[in-house]
Amino acid sequence: MPKFTQVDEREWIHEDVVGHAIDRCKLWYDGHGLSFSLVKMPADHELSLHRHETWVAVFVVEGAMKWEGDGQERTLDAGGFYFVNPGEEHVETSLKDTLVLIVKAEPNIQYPIDTDGDRR
Repeated sequence: MPKFTQVDEREWIHEDVVGHAIDRCKLWYDGHGLSFSLVKMPADHELSLHRHETWVAVFVVEGAMKWEGDGQERTLDAGGFYFVNPGEEHVETSLKDTLVLIVKAEPNIQYPIDTDGDRR
C-alpha cells in the first residue's frame, strides 16, 4: 500500500546527532532497515568528526554543505549527492541554511570521534 505525507502533516523533532542538535522529520521507515528523513541544518552548523555503523546517502535539497573525510573535501550545492560507507569518518558543515534528504540503513548508530580517532 502506498504511503503519503503532506507538508502540513510532517512532524519535526529536535534531536541530538553526534553531540549537536538538529531538526529532523522522519518521512518513512520500512521497519526492516531503511529510513528516509529530512534534516534542517542552520548556516555554519558543523557535525563534528563522526562515523556510522551503517551506510548513509545524502541529497542536498536546498542550501549548501561541505563534506570532509579521508583526506578529501567537497562542497555540495542544491542537487548534490554523496554516499558514506559504514565506518567512514567524516565531518559535515552547512554553509548556509540547508535542507537535506537522508536515506539510511537502520539502525544507524553514530559515533563521535575524538582527535585520537577513538570512540567517545
